[in-house]
Amino acid sequence: MTTALVIHGHFYQPPRENPWTDTIDRQPGARPFDNWNERIHFECYRPNAFARIIDNYGRVERIINNYCNINFNFGPTLLAWLAQHHSETYRRILEADRDSVLHHHGHGNAIAQGYHHAILTLCSERDRRTEIRWGVADFRQRFGREPESLWLPETAADAATLDALIEEGMKYVILSPFQAERVRPVGVEVWQSMSDGQINTTIPYKYLHSDGQGGSLAVFFYDGHLAKDIAFDGALSSSFVLMDRIERAAQGKSLLINVATDGESYGHHFHFGDRCLAYALTVEAKKRGFQVMNYGEFLTKHPPEMEVEIKRGPVGAGTAWSCAHGVGRWSHDCSCHAGAPVGWNQQWRAPLRAALNFLRDEAARHFEQLGGDLFREPWRARDEYIELLVDERADREEFLLKQTGRRLPHAEQVRALTLLEMQRSSLLTYSSCGWFFNDISGIETVQVLKYAGRVLDFMDELRIEPSPLSGFLEILSAARSNNPQQGNGADIFLREVEGSRVTSRHVAASIAMASLVETSEVAGQIAGHRYELSDLQKQQHGRLTLATGRLGLQDLSTSARPAYAVASMHFGDVDFYCVLKEFTALASFRDATDKLWSHFRTASLPTMLRMMQEEFGPNDYGIEHLLPEGRQRIYEIVFGQMIERFSEQYEFLYEENRRKIEMLHQAGFELPTELRAAAEFTMSRRFEEELRRHEQEQDPAAYREALIIANEVKRLGYRLDQPGVVRRFAETVTRAVSHALKLQRAEDFRAAVGLITLINTLGLNVKFERAQEEIYFALRKKITGASAEMEELALALGLSPALLQPPVGVTATLQET
Repeated sequence: MTTALVIHGHFYQPPRENPWTDTIDRQPGARPFDNWNERIHFECYRPNAFARIIDNYGRVERIINNYCNINFNFGPTLLAWLAQHHSETYRRILEADRDSVLHHHGHGNAIAQGYHHAILTLCSERDRRTEIRWGVADFRQRFGREPESLWLPETAADAATLDALIEEGMKYVILSPFQAERVRPVGVEVWQSMSDGQINTTIPYKYLHSDGQGGSLAVFFYDGHLAKDIAFDGALSSSFVLMDRIERAAQGKSLLINVATDGESYGHHFHFGDRCLAYALTVEAKKRGFQVMNYGEFLTKHPPEMEVEIKRGPVGAGTAWSCAHGVGRWSHDCSCHAGAPVGWNQQWRAPLRAALNFLRDEAARHFEQLGGDLFREPWRARDEYIELLVDERADREEFLLKQTGRRLPHAEQVRALTLLEMQRSSLLTYSSCGWFFNDISGIETVQVLKYAGRVLDFMDELRIEPSPLSGFLEILSAARSNNPQQGNGADIFLREVEGSRVTSRHVAASIAMASLVETSEVAGQIAGHRYELSDLQKQQHGRLTLATGRLGLQDLSTSARPAYAVASMHFGDVDFYCVLKEFTALASFRDATDKLWSHFRTASLPTMLRMMQEEFGPNDYGIEHLLPEGRQRIYEIVFGQMIERFSEQYEFLYEENRRKIEMLHQAGFELPTELRAAAEFTMSRRFEEELRRHEQEQDPAAYREALIIANEVKRLGYRLDQPGVVRRFAETVTRAVSHALKLQRAEDFRAAVGLITLINTLGLNVKFERAQEEIYFALRKKITGASAEMEELALALGLSPALLQPPVGVTATLQET
């Protein structure tokens, strides 16, 4: 008997964007990547889109899109980030779902998710509905079809939540076996208790709407033992181990084996988990009598014959897959944590939720009052606001016309959009990760506090009085950190929010200061704003650089359009100063700039600073106020200048002592650390400069000098500083392969092989993933076979010889394209 096999991957990361800029600030814990999204994309999301099957010699035999073979959901906020920053991975995810619809009788692998990953059982009824509706609308926009299911964050479920899913048209849901209360055959009176988690997970169950009107959805309970094996007990150590565990769970007679885990298990939590999954589902599963499918297809073939009721949980708040105490992990100190130090508690959870509930209710009250003057139906407008969030091309004026029934003047447009953004930030405060970990000072909890700060800022912009800030902080102060140095929740909020808050004035100052050290674009987009810089004047005199101009901004979310007159000065190195004020009239702006520029070359520095304050103040800013994008760019420029000076000193030191170093090396002496550092730094710098000079060239002969340097380094036993070199060579090889595949000329293929040979000669650990993918997919699409030169390139890149002669008429399936 063939057993259906469904593996579900829940792919999610909490929103990490600064609420004021919509960009992710640097996260040191994710090094060598800028932030955790980038790191986990590199370790998991992309590898699963291009998973390798390797032969016995370590060569690439197949490249598989794992998303074609698993049931999956992606958090909407994560998908939005992928679409913006890694469009190739995003495209593979969408293509996998389209392919699965074709191969599984109209049922796609992808399902929706509650939009912000809030614990829906703890949400207000209104928020729960919005989270579901936004999740469904986001799915519809991205995947181009209606979802059959919606992943419940942390599988948190109660009767009200499942009822809402039925009412929103969902066909099935995935839950933990420990969430079942009792079962019975459909049409039978007597129930059988399943509260110990021993429910049969090889069949679906019918869950009836609590109104008794006959509405229902199917419930799949995943195999809890198998999920534990995958997540914690080494099942991903190899494809054979994984399939052994699956086979053991099936016991040779099961209708269905299904398992749900965090998708990050496949590559992030377990290195090469993506490869394990690829081989297991494309090769081993069929050998062992399993048919890989998705839940939707299985449900069509095997409708539920059993009915189920789920547990109510303590105080009727529901249950979840990652809390043994219902949903206590997101509401009180239930003893569930993520490996907290001995003696720590999570008593901060309850006051954190109470404070956010207070802020939510205040925001809702004002939204209804103020929104009632603008929208036909304020809460319907919030539900449909997702239209603007998932499609940046959507017309805001047309949306507001639909919601208000009239053309709003600009000031009212800004007010309406600000109200909706206030609600979006309020929903974001309930992202589940804020409670999941060990302390209120953790980065996930700080993130939800930042969203709370954004709610309060929107209230200030709407001139809501009195501000709920003091009441919010009073409740939050009861949430004490386990680290005494962090203080309580109110301390953390005031410290962290103030350090992250960005206003339009900050944006203007950042653009103005950046214009001092580089050629600025007169128009562009930064930190959630469009900008236009006009009447820019800039001059350098000695070490001083002065710039003046006027800057118009447009907030991309609320359409607010502030304008500023700015003056900025660079004193050299990292010393910057900027003053600005609201732009009021062109005549007064020109008077101020004329006065300032007339004294630039003759006045003392204190006089210039005083005049800048008088004419353009009172708001002043320094480099600490720069936005992350601008700060990084200025640091690169300034540090680049410093490194240049250091490099000159190192090179001088090395050249001056080169003969002595050679003689000592020949005599067998170990070089002192100081001299070795100078030598390695100098040689690495020369090597990278050689590569940079020729990085657009694909002729290996162009790298002759680089090879001489590398051989010298090897002879002397030095070590090249590799990260930048490795990255440049990987990009160069990918370009060379693309060029050769496009033109199909023998000399271009030989040139690409020559580059790879050079890299191997240099002993550099370059990863050729993207180049491998380019030639792999080109080979898969060929009908008549490859040229000898193309075959040689494929072998040089580490592809298996088995790929080189595809049978006539065979084309790749989408999971391999």
